[in-house]
Order: sequence, then structure tokens, then C-alpha cells
Amino acid sequence: MKTGVKRALVFELFQKQGGKCCYCDRPMVILPRGRDQNRPDAATLEHLLTGRRKGWTKRDNMAAACLECNNMRGSGMDWCTFKTYRMGEFWEFISGCKDL
Repeated sequence: MKTGVKRALVFELFQKQGGKCCYCDRPMVILPRGRDQNRPDAATLEHLLTGRRKGWTKRDNMAAACLECNNMRGSGMDWCTFKTYRMGEFWEFISGCKDL
């Protein structure tokens, strides 16, 4: 994906999500190109389903995530489980599974 298209999509998703990360719900910032891009609250483009799980670069598979969450998730955990973890609900989820 070309840089200009990627930046436009990040901005579109950022606005759609009210400027909050799709995982942790904390506010993100959109920074000018080349400035402080390593800030943990910098908005990044995130694939909800990763390539290994047939997650292609389509609009309905993309979200804006803060750099911290994007780096933390990697490709080993599905997006729903990761969101549960980031929202502090993971252990509640696990406890509920034991009761099934």
C-alpha cells in the first residue's frame, strides 16, 4: 500500500473510531510524517485478521490502533482475544470459560 493511501486510511479509521485505539480505547495522535513516529500513542494501521488467517488489506479488515497495542499484539493472537486482554477483561473471560 502506498504511503499516501495508507495515511489517508489511518486518518479515516482514526476519525471513525473517535481518535481511540481499537484495542485499549485510549486516545491516539496522528503525527506529521517523520515526527515522533515511535510514540506509543501514535495511530497505526492494524490488520484485524492477519495474513496467515486470510487477512488481506481490505477496509473491513483494518482498524486504527496505537503503536503500543500494534507492537504488543504481533501476529500470534486474534484481535478479539487481544482486545479482551487490553481492556483488562481477559481473566474474567478465562474464568467464565471454566464454568462451561
